[in-house]
Parts: sequence; structure tokens; C-alpha cells
Amino acid sequence: PRSHVVFLKTHKTGGSSVVNLLSRYGESRELRFALPHRYQFGYPAPFRAERVRGFSPGGRKFDIICHHMRFHLPTLPGQVQRVMPNDSFYFSIVRDPGTQGASAFSYFRAAAPAFRRAPSLDAFLASPWRFFRPGQRGNHYARNPQWFDFGLPEPARPEEVPALLRGLERVFPLVLLAERFDESLVLLRHRLCWPPAAVDLFRHNARGAPAAVTAAQRRRLRAWNALDWALYSHFNRSFWSQAERFGAERLRREAAELRRRRRRLERRCLRGGGPVPAGAIAEGRLRPFQPPGAAEPVLGFALRPGLPPDERRRCGRLALPELPYKDLLERRQFGNASA
Repeated sequence: PRSHVVFLKTHKTGGSSVVNLLSRYGESRELRFALPHRYQFGYPAPFRAERVRGFSPGGRKFDIICHHMRFHLPTLPGQVQRVMPNDSFYFSIVRDPGTQGASAFSYFRAAAPAFRRAPSLDAFLASPWRFFRPGQRGNHYARNPQWFDFGLPEPARPEEVPALLRGLERVFPLVLLAERFDESLVLLRHRLCWPPAAVDLFRHNARGAPAAVTAAQRRRLRAWNALDWALYSHFNRSFWSQAERFGAERLRREAAELRRRRRRLERRCLRGGGPVPAGAIAEGRLRPFQPPGAAEPVLGFALRPGLPPDERRRCGRLALPELPYKDLLERRQFGNASA
């Protein structure tokens, strides 16, 4: 089993669920996490090793890094290799900008000036340049946010894009697809040589009743986020190429088994068997962060009453949102290990 893992968490793609998976795996095996001093590694600035708590030049390296950073292809492998062993496995996750862009508009309404100025998603898509100012703080969420998270340079000409993406693929041998999340987890598990239960998880950061994206909105979002669409299309092809080598029937079978295990865990662990509004969660640390100005609330998980202590601990880790889990890992790694 591989224990040196670099996960580039991209925005609004399902990455919080993967962070929970990595947090549980690393905690259960007492691995060392490269943790930010707060909750992100200086994002949106490019990652630097000095942003890792406990880092010292030439000191002991870490096992897992998985919290928000901005990748920067020319310099980040060198910076990450100051923190992580050379045999680390790099992976990330992408999502079709036709739906990711709509999710970002809702979630980052207060953070992105371009979204804040627009009265609605349709108004923004009808004339995005009315609202969007390049380089304005926060507007990296409003156009090609996945391209930005990967730290790719703005290409001078469209014909430069394929070479940039081929270079990125050499760093990231596996990029998950948000739309094929369970199949992605199966491929990830096999690449890491982890046991099946290691990729069991609950889907974090679901929104309450998001509006459906229309076909017209999807087309406009892909056009406005053309670099994200190129990025997604590239890794969509590479994903299915890997899936074909893995075996289509085998992939379907293992993904179905993963979903069956998840349903059993949800019934055993969760009150109501699924996500609930934050106000319905009595335990404060299980309430997810609610971004200011978001159009729909972020749902979380309430534990079923009466669980035995060991089961309550396991279920609690599955349900624990990203920010309090990061705090827990920090306490265990740097003090107050009883937390």
C-alpha cells in the first residue's frame, strides 16, 4: 500500500469527500500530514513549502498533503518535493465546467466580485464581461477556476493548450472525474493498493436543492470556461483510457459494491440515512461551513443516537467536515493527542 500521497484539491469538484477519505486513512495509520497553518496553503498564491506547519529545510518529510493549494507547474514539483517524498503518488479531480461553473456561482457569490455584481446566473452568462474584471481579487473563482487551481499559465494561443495538458498529465498519473465519482474511487484504490473499505465515504458539501442546470446554461458555461473545458476533456479521455485497461465490467462491479457499502454505512451511522441541513445537527463540530452569500445551504450529517462507542467514533469520522477534521489532525500531530 502506498502511503505517500499528494492530492490537489480543486474547487467545487467533490474534493472535500476525498480529503475526508485521506484524513481517515492517514489518521488510522498514524501517517504525518503536511498541514496548512490555517485551512489553505496561502491560496490563491502558489504553494510554497514554508506554508506547511512544522516544515524545516532538510527535515523529515510528510506522508500526505491534501488541503487547498494552488499548483504551479514550473515550480511546484520542486516545492512539494521539499515537503513530500519523491515516490509520492499525485492525483486530483476535475468536473465538467457546465455544472462546476453553476456550483461556483452559487457557492462563491460573496467571494467573487463578478458573481456578486450579477443579479443571476443567466444575467452573468448573457454578458459575462459586464461583470468580470481580469485580475480582480476573487475573480479566479469566476472563470476557469480549475485551470487556475492547477496553476497552468494563460496560453497565448489555443494551439499551446495540448502541450500544457500533456505536461500536467506527466505529473498527475490519475485525475478523478466528479461525474464518475465511485468509478474514480475504484481506480484510485487500485493505484494506491489500498483495501476496499479505505475508499468508503459519505459525500460531503452537498447543497440543499440546487437549481438544475439547463442545456443552454451548460453550453455557455463551457464556452466562458473554455480552458476548464479543455482540461476536463483531456482528463476525461485519459480517465476512460485507464478504465478500459482496468476492465469495464470489473469497474462497474466494484463501483456497485462500493455504493452498497456506502448505503449500509449511511443506514447504520446517520439519522435519516443521509445528509441533513446544518440546523438539524446537534453536534457542533459536525456542522459544515456555510459560505457567506451562498444561494443554497451546505448539508451535513447527524449521527444516529445510541451508537456503541467504537461505531460512533468511526461514523463520526466519516461525517466530520473538512475544517474540524483538519483541526483534529493538527492537535494529534502537534499536541493534545487525546482530541
